[in-house]
Amino acid sequence: MTTAAPLARAERWLWQALLLCVPVSASPLLPFGNGTLARPLAIVPAALLLILAAYRLLVLGQRPRLAADGFAALGLFTLYIVISGLGVVMVQPPDAFKGQTPLESFIRALLTWGVGLAFYVTARLHIRTAADIRMTLRTLFIGMGASIALAGVQVVAMAQRGELLRVVQAVTDLIAVRYDGLVSRAQGMTFEPSWLATQIIVLLIPALIARAMARQEGVGLPALPGHGPRLAGGFAVAIGGLLFSGSRFGLACIIAMLGLSVFLAAVRGRIRAAATFLGVLVAGGGAVVAMSGLGAGAGATYVMGPVAYLTQSADLDTIAGGDLATGVTDALALAGRFAAAEAAGLTWLDHPAFGVSLGNNYRYFGEYAPDWAFSTQLFTQGAKEGIGWLDPNSPEKGNAKNLFLRLLSETGVIGFALFIVFFWRQLFRGPPHDAFHGYFRLASAASLGFSFLNQDTFVDAGLWIPLAICCAMNHLPRAGE
Repeated sequence: MTTAAPLARAERWLWQALLLCVPVSASPLLPFGNGTLARPLAIVPAALLLILAAYRLLVLGQRPRLAADGFAALGLFTLYIVISGLGVVMVQPPDAFKGQTPLESFIRALLTWGVGLAFYVTARLHIRTAADIRMTLRTLFIGMGASIALAGVQVVAMAQRGELLRVVQAVTDLIAVRYDGLVSRAQGMTFEPSWLATQIIVLLIPALIARAMARQEGVGLPALPGHGPRLAGGFAVAIGGLLFSGSRFGLACIIAMLGLSVFLAAVRGRIRAAATFLGVLVAGGGAVVAMSGLGAGAGATYVMGPVAYLTQSADLDTIAGGDLATGVTDALALAGRFAAAEAAGLTWLDHPAFGVSLGNNYRYFGEYAPDWAFSTQLFTQGAKEGIGWLDPNSPEKGNAKNLFLRLLSETGVIGFALFIVFFWRQLFRGPPHDAFHGYFRLASAASLGFSFLNQDTFVDAGLWIPLAICCAMNHLPRAGE
């Protein structure tokens, strides 16, 4: 009994450290080799928390009081991907591609799945009450705020160049493994701008939308004095981070989410919330125009060039010799992503039930690459996409870049269905406790769905923590219980 209080304090500090580390998605402190870009620093406190949980269970004989919901589905999915994956790789030729046999790629993918499970189990252990939920959201906002602040400094440095940029790049390299370096878009503490944008969409936006729609501070907590200014400040930080990142996907996501929120608020008569969302959209649009002069963040050519192309090309018949699809994909620099997605889809159609085993989707890009990809810039823009995906000695992999397509192509329709059942039950089990709960899980479902269209990794804690938050909300005791 004498160890209970110190142990609880240590667990609370480690959990807060994990939340603060979530933005650091590619830490150079983790020695996983140059070929591994996704290195979440949060795995360190997560591992320590799991060790303490094992100590409580095995030494102290304390069992955590957790709802069983979710664990059975994940256990079934894990068992399925292990058995089906081994069955598939054992009948494949053991030829190495990019330095890995099918079995080695499968084992590496299982390790990344294990990291995801570690984040999920840790989050479920430490998000159980309404107070846990509020502390988690607050600490996540602090950590993301620090990453966004660094992104703002990066934008200023990229605009000014010179010695300031060299210093800021050196500081960034201490936090994140270098991907492309700071050129025109900010990455904050993540390893690339799109990760920063995805984290903002998934970790910050759902709570802000729920607070505006429900006019509450959190689940079971009504609005307090200063609710409006705090909400405005939260949106300013989140939108600022998206503008600093210059992620076209992130900007498109926030436009879609806020547009849907305006419609939903208007339909339900929440005029103040609708006005808030419209104001955020207008302010964000004005900021994009203002940043166009900086040539960085949302004002970079990466963002402004395609916008100008799509809005100023009046004679569509002359675009790219009459091939509108090729012209648009070239302008958006999306040929590689579209080709990888189409190849993953075709792979699944040829292996519909069980897929090609977890972690092996990239091996089939050469076989299923669409013909149109060879007529675009995909195979002429360097080793990171296209030609690098076909080179057996290049570390670059033609992965699906889309979690839905990755699950379908690697685990088949069976694995996809098992995962979606788990995902849906975590979000929507039972009726909502209050308006904040209802709007939060709707916004979380939308944000996670959007993020799945842009990323296909299991190791980002941002995938698992929102699910654990929604699960905890679903199991909060009701009035009178």
